[in-house]
Amino acid sequence: MLRAAVVVAVGLVVSNFTGFLARILIARAFGTGAENDAFRAAFRIPDLLYTVLAGGALASAFIPTFTTYLATGYPQRAWALARAVALRVFLVLGAVALGVMVLAPFIMRTGIVPGFAAEQADLTATLMRIMLISTIIFSVSGLLMGVLQSNGTFVAAAFAPSLYNVGMIIGATALSGLGIHGLAIGVVIGALLHLLVQLPALRRVLKETTEDGSQETGDGLKTVVRPPSPVAELRADVSQILRMMGPRVLGLGAVQVNFIVNTRIASQMPTGAVSALDTAFAIMILPLAAIAQSIGTALFPQISKHAARGEKAEFAQAVTKALNVTLALSTPAALGLALLGEPLIRILFERGAFTAQSTHYVAVALAWFALGLIAHAALELIARAFYALKDSTRPALLSVLSMVLNVGLSFIFTRLFAQWGWLAFGGLALAMSLSTIIEVIVLFVLLGRRFPEIALRPTAIALLKSLVATAAMGLAVLGWQRVAGMGDGATVAAMVIAVGVYFGVAYAVRSEEVQVLGDVVRRRLGNFI
Repeated sequence: MLRAAVVVAVGLVVSNFTGFLARILIARAFGTGAENDAFRAAFRIPDLLYTVLAGGALASAFIPTFTTYLATGYPQRAWALARAVALRVFLVLGAVALGVMVLAPFIMRTGIVPGFAAEQADLTATLMRIMLISTIIFSVSGLLMGVLQSNGTFVAAAFAPSLYNVGMIIGATALSGLGIHGLAIGVVIGALLHLLVQLPALRRVLKETTEDGSQETGDGLKTVVRPPSPVAELRADVSQILRMMGPRVLGLGAVQVNFIVNTRIASQMPTGAVSALDTAFAIMILPLAAIAQSIGTALFPQISKHAARGEKAEFAQAVTKALNVTLALSTPAALGLALLGEPLIRILFERGAFTAQSTHYVAVALAWFALGLIAHAALELIARAFYALKDSTRPALLSVLSMVLNVGLSFIFTRLFAQWGWLAFGGLALAMSLSTIIEVIVLFVLLGRRFPEIALRPTAIALLKSLVATAAMGLAVLGWQRVAGMGDGATVAAMVIAVGVYFGVAYAVRSEEVQVLGDVVRRRLGNFI
């Protein structure tokens, strides 16, 4: 699992690098102005449609069923299921996207950005229409990622997002003559590249169904190919996946509602609030993706197989170790973002139309988002554990309750922040952090009751050791900033100091997770050398 996680993590690092390069180019051209606000707001509905109908909801329902057939000797049935699901998702999402295109101006003016001026709202609707094309493409591409990961093939899926970001870069450079419209076209180009880069890997995986009647699975085992399933059974499988998607659709839809509510409220604030929140959240996603998403992506097929085979001890061990490693890495990352966010944003973004005010806006939002980073990271793994057990109802209900709490806290905190003279959109970030923290605590307790083999004590010990090392790291960084300031060179040095102090103290307190990571890195370096 760690080897697969390293592959995914490298892909995510490359993806985040290209994504940040795209954001830097976009920020230089548009800053946190009205056009960038429109561009970021235009993403909301395409993201909602993809996430709810063809993204995480589909993957969480499809991968356990697909993996079960591979693990129990029915590869042909697995592939037939993949084809049937891909066709249905493409047709449904295409029809919905066309309907949204027709209603785009009404949706924007009344639902998403009521605070925008009429011209800016119309621009947002036009950009959304263009980007909905990418959503239809992702309906197929997203399913391919799940297919490849279920077969133990992570490279193409891991690097596909980088190609998507390349499309954004093309939109911000080669198509810059078209203004913000060129950027939206770049999104569509990126979606096409995201799909095309996975096709060679898909062909290789299909060829692994050998002529002698066996298939190589992701764990290196040969499975006997049994006869393909009848049409009736295939339809039953598709129906089962759709039923399993229901709760996940509800849960992910609730998450997207959070973003829509934030966009709606921020659209009524000063110009720059929408893009500042979006950029700050994207920065927080950097460590979240490299840590929790990489480990979770590698973990999910593995624990799905354990669940399918009834291997309770192995399931609990895999989840616990993955969660502990995630906590050991996300805890220092959260404090690092809070302490070094503003100088890092200045180094990365402050040029062209991205002014010092833009830096301050993004840094404020990032500091409040950082409070919830640990919870976001833990949620990635805990939710996947439920999905592997084919229990998506509990995570979905908790997600809805978290959404309701977030919406309520958003209105409370934005008003309080305004009364206190703080930037009001910071209250939106704080509301999301607090609601996520409460959600993950409740969900972890429910997982413990649902699966008693997952013990709380090892995770509590891992978190405590990480907090000790993180506190030492924070003191070291604050001391360095007091002596050296927050210039570019001092900030880079502060990052090096932070990493050194954290891992040094973590080793001193015998953090098992950090020791395991160190062993993996040493072996990888030894093999490379």
